[in-house]
Amino acid sequence: MKRNRLMTAILITSLMLSGCAASEKNKDKKADEKVSHKEQDKSESKKKEVEKKAKEVKETTEEASQEQEAQTSQVQETPVATGISSMFTDDELFAFADETVNTFYAERMSYICGTHFTSSSNFENYIKNDDGIYYEVDDSQVQSYNDIENVYYQKFSRRYPICYDKPYNLSPLTKLPFIIVDGHLYEAYSAICINGIGCKYTVGEIIKKTDDEFWVRLNNYCELDNSTNQTDITCSFVWEDGGWKYGDFNNPEFYKVG
Repeated sequence: MKRNRLMTAILITSLMLSGCAASEKNKDKKADEKVSHKEQDKSESKKKEVEKKAKEVKETTEEASQEQEAQTSQVQETPVATGISSMFTDDELFAFADETVNTFYAERMSYICGTHFTSSSNFENYIKNDDGIYYEVDDSQVQSYNDIENVYYQKFSRRYPICYDKPYNLSPLTKLPFIIVDGHLYEAYSAICINGIGCKYTVGEIIKKTDDEFWVRLNNYCELDNSTNQTDITCSFVWEDGGWKYGDFNNPEFYKVG
């Protein structure tokens, strides 16, 4: 009987110890699960925070990109003045051309007519050929075609060819303005090259402009009756070597090359 009681007590004690162990195990398991859930929650929260920041960065980058594109588009749409447009206004270009055009015309015609250089005093030294009389140039610095060209391009732009290498249709410009005979330079001295008595050119309008050149259309002003007539004549001025040089001069009716 006592033995049975002892066995029962031992069994009850074992069961109680086993239950306690199981309970502790369950507690540990639940604690581990709780910690795991907390870590998972923290991980998910951190992930969401990272995703949120990434989204904000993306939106900020897209906004900055759109703003930059808008600024670039605005810069492209707004023309930037370059060349002569950045140095001179149209009014200044117009005034310069109007003040200079008649000097330009006179210089050009002095080469075409062969009257540019100083000829022999009293025209004593001359020769005569089938085209007429040529007078010797007495400038020691100008004794060849190359010398003429060097002087010419001091005021005229090299963008355009020399204007005196061919005869023109208008008499007496049907002969060459310069010839060389026996090593001496002669010029034709066709002294009729004027723009009509009491007449001069004035600028009508600027018709074209690039970074280093602008073109104007000319009017013909007559002082005798104070009249101004529009013409088809155009000329240009070229910004070259740090200053203005004469460019093209186009008179469709008068200066056709023969």
